[in-house]
Amino acid sequence: MKKIANFAPEYNLKKMGRKKLERPSVESLFSTVSKMLVPEDVLKHFDIWEAHEHKSRWVIVMREKEGVIPAELSGYVDVVFDGFCNPIEALSHSFVCKPVYLRLFRRRYKRSNQDKHFSNEYDVTLKGVKIVPQMGFFLKEAH
Repeated sequence: MKKIANFAPEYNLKKMGRKKLERPSVESLFSTVSKMLVPEDVLKHFDIWEAHEHKSRWVIVMREKEGVIPAELSGYVDVVFDGFCNPIEALSHSFVCKPVYLRLFRRRYKRSNQDKHFSNEYDVTLKGVKIVPQMGFFLKEAH
């Protein structure tokens, strides 16, 4: 009776003389998966902060990157961070049979000792629809 070879990955690598492949860093994997789930123009201005699975959807919580001061305040030195605006929520796409929503928190700034707030504006949704432009273009091409 012929002996069946052990097919454990370590055994095959040694036996076949192949070099063990290095696993990519967690940062590299995170970067790649982020680009799969979030449009590149959103990633340019926002960082992924959290991700939650709900019964009927996924939500990726994102916060505007630090230090992106609104143009109206660019010439002032007394600008301070003052919390976040109400989030913008947009459908990014469907993944594993559930829609994936992006919840985007824009930073709010003001001049110290003043009450008027400023924040950056981004075109992250199609006008009148809460979906990212890339999803709208995809749906339009599918028809």
